[in-house]
Amino acid sequence: MTGVPLLRLAVILLCLACAMRATLAAEVLETEPRPGVTLRMLADVPADAKAIAMLFPGGAGMVRIDADGRFRGTKRNFLTRSRDLFIAAGIGTALVDAPSDQWDEDGLTYARRMAPARAGEIRLAIARLRETWPGRKIWLVGTSRGTLDAASAAATLGDKGPDGLVLTSTIGRDGKQGGTVLDLALDRIAVPVLLVHHANDGCAVTPPEAAPRIRNRLTGAPAAELVMMDGGDSGHGRACDATTHHGFLGIEGKAIRAIAAWIGSR
Repeated sequence: MTGVPLLRLAVILLCLACAMRATLAAEVLETEPRPGVTLRMLADVPADAKAIAMLFPGGAGMVRIDADGRFRGTKRNFLTRSRDLFIAAGIGTALVDAPSDQWDEDGLTYARRMAPARAGEIRLAIARLRETWPGRKIWLVGTSRGTLDAASAAATLGDKGPDGLVLTSTIGRDGKQGGTVLDLALDRIAVPVLLVHHANDGCAVTPPEAAPRIRNRLTGAPAAELVMMDGGDSGHGRACDATTHHGFLGIEGKAIRAIAAWIGSR
């Protein structure tokens, strides 16, 4: 067994390891952004973690976290399957679900992710993490469509927002659903921002050439850096699938180490 089959096996084993750790170590936190609506996070924060990465998966964003910590969605997503890598690098994680009233066929659409209501949900989630683990810095980390709500919240929330922002495989070109990170008031983001992109990302809405334009719009950030990755495996799915260059297949560790090092230096 060589090449792609071995990489597929590695991804499967990584997903199983993350799921096992989530069952054993993670804690479910809930907020109520609207009456009768629940937003859950699956948080794993070691005692020595100085920062917490709030993880926003792409796609429809429906993690479907149960009260016992099990979850059914986004398991192949780059950020979801890399949670143990963050932990190994000394960064706690909080996997953020869609609110329960958006567990529908559409899930977190582009419009829902970029709406003020979503920023309000994230504000409550940040406050809950700070209450539960005081003194930890809170970073929003989004990938693909998850970059829309992470960047929107950072641009909207001011001092109620995060301490930093990481955008990976960032939405930089209009697609069928419309809307990109470039449509946001990026100049209002006043926290450090790291962009991580794969030089061979073939997804139509996350072209590598858009990443420098996004970085250049971050004029209010005290630091803004772009890291362009290479290597790994192209996979055999569609270009926007999580198990391709778009999802850093085969170089997950390299990407997470770069993110963790940057967070640790702020």
